[in-house]
Amino acid sequence: MMQSREIKYSFTQHYLIAVVLLVILSSTTFYILTTALKSSETTAFVVNLSGKQRMLSQRIALYSQLYINAIDQKNNRRIVGIQTVLENAADEMRLENERLSSGEIYPEKKVALSNTLQKLYFEKNHLKDRVNAYTALVEELIRSKTRKEAEAISDKIIKSSNALLGDLNMAVLQYQIEGDTNISNVQTMVLVVWIITLFTLLLEIVFIFQPMAHKMATLFQKIVWHEHNLQEEIKIRTNSLTIANEKLAHLASHDPLTGLKNRLNMETELQELIDHQNIYKSSYAVVMLDIDWFKKINDTYGHDAGDFVLCELSKIFLDTVRPQDSVYRAGGEEFVIIFNRITKEQVIAKCEKIRQRIQEHHFDYNDLTFHITISIGIYHPETVLVNSVTEALKLADNALYEAKRAGRNNVVAIDN
Repeated sequence: MMQSREIKYSFTQHYLIAVVLLVILSSTTFYILTTALKSSETTAFVVNLSGKQRMLSQRIALYSQLYINAIDQKNNRRIVGIQTVLENAADEMRLENERLSSGEIYPEKKVALSNTLQKLYFEKNHLKDRVNAYTALVEELIRSKTRKEAEAISDKIIKSSNALLGDLNMAVLQYQIEGDTNISNVQTMVLVVWIITLFTLLLEIVFIFQPMAHKMATLFQKIVWHEHNLQEEIKIRTNSLTIANEKLAHLASHDPLTGLKNRLNMETELQELIDHQNIYKSSYAVVMLDIDWFKKINDTYGHDAGDFVLCELSKIFLDTVRPQDSVYRAGGEEFVIIFNRITKEQVIAKCEKIRQRIQEHHFDYNDLTFHITISIGIYHPETVLVNSVTEALKLADNALYEAKRAGRNNVVAIDN
């Protein structure tokens, strides 16, 4: 009887120890996986910020050239509009630069910069100061008094943009590398915890359960259950982490409202087409589309109606283009379609079909039905060859501007 009590006491004591160890290991695994999910969210957000800063630098470079064109055309209304775009882009770029260089990504959370990023922002590349200097050029451009002075500042912006873009790309890549490294470290830690769990279970079998043969069957079943439960939890959370990473990757490269690819995808894929055309003479076309009087839709029917129009247009574009073509939301009410392997005449006909279909489409929102039109600008390499995304987009934008100036609801292909 005494021996039975001693065995029972010893079994209970050792069993409690085993359970505590399993709880600690399970909690540790849960904490690691939760930390990994939060780290993934922060990494994706930081990559988005750095990617956005890169996009803003290109927008400033593009609109600085448009500003000179507007001065040449003596179009005061367009000058004021471009000034507003430049000011907003510069302010936003300064803000994102401060957030990224300080690590204060969220108001309540600060992310420590790695040594590589510290050197990139403050030491070797002085990225923070260069971004601030770059945005300061925007203020100088807007304050310029003469066309000659404005052109000189615009040239500085273009030259600075080319060098700055390389370092901004380095920052984006570094954030991605560090994010991948963090996730890899967490996965390693999960594996270590899992190995420790198995090792702990082995020790329990050898030193606790074997001396108590009459309790072995019952105890073994409990251990198997705990092990299976732990492995399932690890599997579930690993799958959840994989799904979360896939969603984050999708969010980073797609517009959250329409589901279309965003500008990051567009620049990469367009550069590939440009390079391919220069080597193999494979034709393509860049089409820029803008909704006419979109602000009036938001002001009249509300921003929800405006979002409905953007989503509806996205469906029409996707339904109209071919499988080898790609549709992007460049920002606001502006879309870009890249047509692959198409002649200039074919793309003009295709765009005219899109324009007419949208003109005839009934936008039924709640109890309202209204119509909209779009203006379309086309760049095709049959007219002039380009070597960069910036050149192609600028020519398409110039054509779009001509379509707007011609009274909107037009399709214009750049002539030279």
